Amino acid sequence: MTFPATDCAFEGFRLTRRAPVAVLSWAAAYAVFIGILFLLVGPHFVTVLSVITEMQAQGQTEPSPEDVERLMQAYAAIIGWAMPLGLLFSAVISTAIARAVIRPDERKFGYLRVGKDEFRVLGASLIVSLIMFVVSFIGFMIATVAMAGAMTLPALWLVVVLLSLAIIGLLIWLSVRLSLVVPATFAEGRVVLKSAFAMTGKKVFWPLLGMAIIAGVLAMLVGLLGSAVAAPLSLMVGGNERLVAMEGANVAGLLSALGPMLVVSLVVQAVLSAAQIVIMYAPFSAAYLQLKGAPRA
Repeated sequence: MTFPATDCAFEGFRLTRRAPVAVLSWAAAYAVFIGILFLLVGPHFVTVLSVITEMQAQGQTEPSPEDVERLMQAYAAIIGWAMPLGLLFSAVISTAIARAVIRPDERKFGYLRVGKDEFRVLGASLIVSLIMFVVSFIGFMIATVAMAGAMTLPALWLVVVLLSLAIIGLLIWLSVRLSLVVPATFAEGRVVLKSAFAMTGKKVFWPLLGMAIIAGVLAMLVGLLGSAVAAPLSLMVGGNERLVAMEGANVAGLLSALGPMLVVSLVVQAVLSAAQIVIMYAPFSAAYLQLKGAPRA
């Protein structure tokens, strides 16, 4: 069975028009998430910006040992908080988008919940991420071995190029084949891998890939447009220069000195993130409904 890929690619815009309050609630959720993350890792983020700015000002191409130590400590704190919170928040948002497309009548709380559906989607997402990581890691190791051989035998560079392209192709293929796992898991109330994989066979692979490319381009254009609108606002309230100058300050000091800039950045980033995630995720739920033969709202 095939489906109208181009039509599904614009599902995010239809969803925004059909449920604008829900999309605004997702933007508000993003604002809360970003705000909480800033409270937890704001000073470490400032440290990263400061090190990068110092390197650029001094013309350094590589960080010094002291800079490496500062960056490693900052990144360890950022990743330690951002990864688990980000995974949970992503599961909540992706489930809300799937709910809005697959069960549009469940409008309560802007389709946002924290329940069994979200934890099933979280589990499914972790499995997919693990599969992609393992395949990527194995591919990277194979490519590294091939590159090491090409260092001594230049004729092998063609093999390295072909092998690299094959690995990229494999990852794209696998991404498309697993692209309906989240909507299928939500719709069927269980972690779905095998049947979701089977749904994306060769008859629908290329339409799904084309749909994903269209949705990705649309999301990128929305991001670029939003950034262009936000840039003057950021300059009006001080820009990143003021943030870099606050290295070493605690969260209270950052909020006191940079309140307006942080609020503007928070609002802009939340709205852009919500818009882009809707444009990217909604098409796959629409494609799932089409392939299952279910009507869309």
